[in-house]
Amino acid sequence: MGEYIESFTEEQKRVLLSLIAIEKVTTLKMHRVFKDLNGIEKILELSIPELSVYFGDNAEEVYTKLHNNMEFDFESYFEFYNVNYMFCDDVYYPKELFRVYDYPYVIFYRGNKDLLLFRRKISIVGSRNNTSYSKDALDSIVPYLTMNNFVIVSGLATGVDSLAHEGALKSKGYTIGVIAHGHNIIYPEQSYKLYKELERNHLIISEYFPTSPIRKYKFLERNRLVAGLSCALLVTEAAKRSGTQRTVDFALDVGSDVFCLPGKFGDKMSYAMNEYIKEGAILVNKLEDFGDELGF
Repeated sequence: MGEYIESFTEEQKRVLLSLIAIEKVTTLKMHRVFKDLNGIEKILELSIPELSVYFGDNAEEVYTKLHNNMEFDFESYFEFYNVNYMFCDDVYYPKELFRVYDYPYVIFYRGNKDLLLFRRKISIVGSRNNTSYSKDALDSIVPYLTMNNFVIVSGLATGVDSLAHEGALKSKGYTIGVIAHGHNIIYPEQSYKLYKELERNHLIISEYFPTSPIRKYKFLERNRLVAGLSCALLVTEAAKRSGTQRTVDFALDVGSDVFCLPGKFGDKMSYAMNEYIKEGAILVNKLEDFGDELGF
């Protein structure tokens, strides 16, 4: 896995924060701009017509907000929202994310950043409308993984995500939640206690500013980080068309192992699992299958 070779200057850090603070500037667009300019701070030299190449009709808004944000008191802002952040040149920045083609330049977090340094991280995803099959399986799988020093990564959604996080807590392991919005939002609301526990004793990360609102497309962006953060992905149940399918695609793109629970013939929540297995995903038939594949 690679790393960011050069250290950012203070001006470059301010440019990055100033851009990320603009809701209409995505991480992917930032990568495209910086690649073309061959430098981060050079974006300050672009005129509105030049910015329109990348941001279209939003160019004037991006230009104005970028230059205004360069004078913004970011330190007070993050202190007010009790959110920490790290740039991708930081020693704590997870090197696994450099496998993602549009990795975040900045990660915003609450909790224990030391968890990012664990080499053994496994992501667990599945349906928000899971059956007892996922719960029964994870009641055995998660304690086995935490006993073998794996940090459990998931997306803090309802269903399988919550089962994965809660399983890590119950088994005295560690867990990382990846959210698709700013830290000042708790979504879904019923996950309030889980959020607070992870903020106190575990870790929650986001690529969005603390006040960034919920947008549908951000959940897809979040999924690439859930997949990219770990050496492997476990999928328990998923409908034929779901965000889980994209998470599997992201995991395969970055070269992670994908584990799937086999399902019943004709079961709509297992159809996707059986298809993944047919296409080469690792069938989980017993706990030892994880060790056999991951080498522990």
